[in-house]
Amino acid sequence: MATLKEVAALAGVSQAAVSRFLNNDPRLSLPDSTRQRILDAVNELGYVKKARKNKDPRRIGILHWYSLEQELADPYYLSIRSGIEEYCAREQLQIIRMFKADANIREVFGTIDGLICLGKFSHDEMVEFTSQCPSVVFVDMSSKDPAFTTISFDFEAAMKDVMDRIAEKGHKRVAFVTGTESLKDETEYPDPRLSFFRSYAKQLGFEYEPYLMTGRFSRESGYEMGLQLALKDPLPTCILCASDPIAIGVCAALGSHDIHIPDDVSLVGFDDIEDVRYTNPPLSSVRLDSFTMGQYAAVLMKMMLDNPHPLPAAIKLPCSFSDRGSLA
Repeated sequence: MATLKEVAALAGVSQAAVSRFLNNDPRLSLPDSTRQRILDAVNELGYVKKARKNKDPRRIGILHWYSLEQELADPYYLSIRSGIEEYCAREQLQIIRMFKADANIREVFGTIDGLICLGKFSHDEMVEFTSQCPSVVFVDMSSKDPAFTTISFDFEAAMKDVMDRIAEKGHKRVAFVTGTESLKDETEYPDPRLSFFRSYAKQLGFEYEPYLMTGRFSRESGYEMGLQLALKDPLPTCILCASDPIAIGVCAALGSHDIHIPDDVSLVGFDDIEDVRYTNPPLSSVRLDSFTMGQYAAVLMKMMLDNPHPLPAAIKLPCSFSDRGSLA
């Protein structure tokens, strides 16, 4: 069995830091990267706190819809996973990581006590997974079927709030820059916020059709779409981006055309990742507390394990707005 010393050595920190972290010491301050190294070491070594060394820890599967490479490039899903793993480490719940493209995921279902599905899954997949594993939580997705336990952000309320803020600033020519998500099998998942944007933009009297852009949720795609927007005549007065990586790319593209934020164009992101605090200028963004979403998902899972046959729940988490002055 792995020891605290081995976890500390693998993570490159002191044994005291590992112990305080696993015991949720509120006075302990660690960078996110260090916290993640400890979690990775705990999972890799299968470390279990001594208080439960005579018990078999319950095994939780985390099924990612993204590949590992996609997750590493997207801070949003990485943050959700970190929240799940931190809570599970504190509760001595062993984690088994799987990816949707793995050939043997269904073999693993019989060896776990609960399953957290992270990302987008079809209704047929949801039915299949819940039939093979009694405790399943679907994270970052909602469903019209009340039979499933889901947790997601209230994107409709968040979109309404940020669009009202844009309208209050007097903007009329408003761009919405979004993306589609896809898997290795090329299945496409369009952004559901686009339909809400179209509907509510009409109510607010926005001119938006010439300024709708759809690419990928990446800085590179944001840069390409930003270059297209920079050539519009007239320019949009405000650009709302569906993710912060897109917004960072748009910001760079506008700068390359000597278009200034917010003097010439206002720019707003979505996610509120740490990077947008250090762009020039810092960007306002809709805050999605993805780390807390991950922790809530893990709490839900533990409740389901502790209480057999729980009622399904559909939870929507609120969003907030981080104003850094790029919306003017």
